[in-house]
Amino acid sequence: MSVKFRMANETFKKEWNEVVERSPSSEIFHLFEWGELIEKTYNIRVFRLIAEVNNKIVGVLPFVHFNNPIFGRKIVSLPFADIGGFCVVNEDYSVSAGLIQKLVRVAKELNADFVELRSLQENAKDLSGFGFTEGFQAFTYRLNTSIPYDDIWRKYNKKIRHNIRKMKKLGLEIKETQCKSDIHNYYQIYLKRMKDLGTPPAHLSYWKNMWDLFYPKGMMKLIFTVLDNRAIAGFVALMFKKKLYFVLNVSLKRFWKYYGLNELLFDWYIRYACENGYEFVDFGRTRRGTGVQRFKEKGWGVERVPLCTYYLFLHGKMKNPLEIALSTDANVYAEVLRRLVPTSVTPALGYFIRRKIGDV
Repeated sequence: MSVKFRMANETFKKEWNEVVERSPSSEIFHLFEWGELIEKTYNIRVFRLIAEVNNKIVGVLPFVHFNNPIFGRKIVSLPFADIGGFCVVNEDYSVSAGLIQKLVRVAKELNADFVELRSLQENAKDLSGFGFTEGFQAFTYRLNTSIPYDDIWRKYNKKIRHNIRKMKKLGLEIKETQCKSDIHNYYQIYLKRMKDLGTPPAHLSYWKNMWDLFYPKGMMKLIFTVLDNRAIAGFVALMFKKKLYFVLNVSLKRFWKYYGLNELLFDWYIRYACENGYEFVDFGRTRRGTGVQRFKEKGWGVERVPLCTYYLFLHGKMKNPLEIALSTDANVYAEVLRRLVPTSVTPALGYFIRRKIGDV
């Protein structure tokens, strides 16, 4: 079998997505539209490497090239995503291996310091053979929603069930929006939450572009927790194949006295997944040792799945400077943003940082 490798452009969108649909290991982030989201929001070029057999695409690998003197010249598959790397039809090793080899050649041509691949640990068993080493480890969490919702409800621990019932008795409701203008309402909550965390926020255009690319195709939902006709929390999810992905939930800090606010949001999507034929809910990338990790593991009945970042360093032994900064000085940076940077400035700061070095 002769396999050819080359870069694709927008004319290959339909064929690209057909491969993503057929590949058993593909995720929503492999879709052509996810690359468009990055390009439209940050004016960053997404390279789309394809493998062809008899002029038919059988494998794809999207990536971005960052050229930053401080945080390194790097190839990333895929920024702003939980999972990247290759996906191929029929899981053909010769195709996936060829895509990795071609990616490494491109990285050398671009004089990159390293290549970064984000992958489920279960799908990365062959990367060590190409010289990749495991770096930052996080987790995602999967909940089987192919069973009736009532069975899942009974598997929640007692505290979660109690909190959900209590929120409903206090008058909190979940409302799904069908209006793009509500992205602005979500963003105002999001900005305040990112300021609390000391995290540079994604730009408003990121969420608006996500809506434009995914909502008309029935692949995005935005819900709010409402109290006395006021939105006090919001939660974005995406859907692809038989999986529902949690993207981000945010809430106003002064309403955290309603303990169970987040449980109410999670439960709504879980019920929706059960009742609409989704086999799994993916709880999303979660850093080790965080409060978010403890929340996701505390009694939902989920399976924890290692989600790792793999590196190939092309100029001797080194480490990803961004990973070092996040692991050692994150509290310092976060404190500066919380205390010294006005909320009105954070979207521009977040846009600049993400455009230059990727997600944070």
